[in-house]
Amino acid sequence: MLVEYEDTYLDDDFRVHYEDELLTGEVVHRDGTGRVVAQISYVEGVPSGPQAEWYSDGSKKNEGQTRYGLAIGEWRQWYPNGQLAEHSVFNLQGRRVRRQRWDQDGILAEDKSFAT
Repeated sequence: MLVEYEDTYLDDDFRVHYEDELLTGEVVHRDGTGRVVAQISYVEGVPSGPQAEWYSDGSKKNEGQTRYGLAIGEWRQWYPNGQLAEHSVFNLQGRRVRRQRWDQDGILAEDKSFAT
């Protein structure tokens, strides 16, 4: 199921609802011109599955996966110029195990591993 952000609401526990039910599906966020700027997957109202955001020009801003609201697997962020800004890896418990960052010219500025 794909629904528009405006058709959803949050309950007191910050879970997303659509038509008075916990949402299992995807929510699309649009800018003022109608262009998709984010698409977020949910399972029973909690972010789970692919997540993505775009800049207003349509280029990718970030993408990754969540499970039960936690970041898992690989996440990437890009600068508006299209250059990769950050690549992070999270374990299944949502802990970051590695982060690499680049400057806007593509030069590696950080490459760090974290104890799990």
